[in-house]
Amino acid sequence: MFKFLKKIFNDRSQYYVSDAEKFLYEFDKTHPDKSASQLKEIKKHQRIAQLRDKPVKDESKNKLWERF
Repeated sequence: MFKFLKKIFNDRSQYYVSDAEKFLYEFDKTHPDKSASQLKEIKKHQRIAQLRDKPVKDESKNKLWERF
């Protein structure tokens, strides 16, 4: 049973591009300059990815529980 399901999922096209993706790709090609809000979003998500990939240990939480 699982081999059958695995075969179905592996046989599907890996290169499908939705209509929304096509539209956004074309829009980005015709509008190469980013707005201020887009740049802010890009910067925000880069920070989120950085914190996700290289978490910073928070020392302040450890000090709170030292006396217990």
